[in-house]
Amino acid sequence: MTKLFTLIASLTFSTAIMAQHKTALLNGQVTGYTTQDKAFLSYRNGTQRIADSVIIGSNGTFQFNYTIADPTIASLTVGKTLALAQRSKSLTFYLENTTIKVLSTDSLKNPSVQGGKTNTELSQLKTRLEKIAPLRDALNTKYFSASQEQRNSPEFKKEIEQLSENYQLENKKILETFISENPNSFVSLDRIAEVVGYAPEAEDLNRYFKQLSPEIRHSEKGKAFALQIDQTKATSIGQIAPAFTQANPEGKNISLADYRGKYVLLDFWASWCGPCRQENPNVVKAYHALKNKKFTVLGVSLDQPGKKNNWLKAIADDKLEWDQVSDLNFWDNQVAKLYNIRSIPQNFLIDPNGKIIAKNLRGEDLELQLSKYIVD
Repeated sequence: MTKLFTLIASLTFSTAIMAQHKTALLNGQVTGYTTQDKAFLSYRNGTQRIADSVIIGSNGTFQFNYTIADPTIASLTVGKTLALAQRSKSLTFYLENTTIKVLSTDSLKNPSVQGGKTNTELSQLKTRLEKIAPLRDALNTKYFSASQEQRNSPEFKKEIEQLSENYQLENKKILETFISENPNSFVSLDRIAEVVGYAPEAEDLNRYFKQLSPEIRHSEKGKAFALQIDQTKATSIGQIAPAFTQANPEGKNISLADYRGKYVLLDFWASWCGPCRQENPNVVKAYHALKNKKFTVLGVSLDQPGKKNNWLKAIADDKLEWDQVSDLNFWDNQVAKLYNIRSIPQNFLIDPNGKIIAKNLRGEDLELQLSKYIVD
């Protein structure tokens, strides 16, 4: 079920000088809101996560200034507070180095985005993806209309997994075709991650990346993606696991090197991640079954700034007895960035010599999967 709740974080790095960046405008007009509401805009500019807000005008208008190098994905929400806005309808589109207009007459339910080549390409892709909307809707209806008892049955899980696989397969076909037909599009670059899945190998990333035009590959975002491929190579099976040191809940520094001589399941998770919490009982079971065979777990949490208590409560509630570390920087956790983590849960099995020997082992048979690699 993790495919239904995959949390992806895109890593983007900026290498160009600021003179190459241009200032552009986002203009909007929306109905259904008052002057007590705000428009909230979030996007990345190089390594920075930008979160901006403006008050909605009396006629529903708003305006943002932004500075970017390449077209970048943005999210727009509206509400009296950010928390309330995040619970309502959001709009995903591209900021580009041109004036962008967002228009909506029904509180962002059916907005239109005008301006920019990349937004036109995104609209074309959305039209293609709408063809498989019935598969997505059938999956969601089946799952969310079921009782908890039904969801726990093996037959139901198998049916849901099959529906999910059918949808993912058709989705992948559409994206692959779009990428091959649009090599000079930033939409193609951004969709590679979706095609290859949440835990890709470097060769998979590179295969699609090479299909893109030199203009896209040599852009700032293209260079950042190439760096991501290199980082993925560094955490491939057979490589020595990248070294790191991070603090545990008590503030003591824990290093991966401290575990040489043991098998270590390096487990990336967070208290807010539903699939992670669902997987924790499997990890607990495997830990107790194998901890006497030179095996342990090291948890790396992507919990958010100011949410340490949530992290500690999850450790206690889920009975996670092994070492835990975090810098409480959410997706900017330094260890997560080192291991190119774009979704959780995700894990790496490291042997006593520090070599990565397996990745993303999970499920009710986790103990059995681990046992295949652990030699007494």
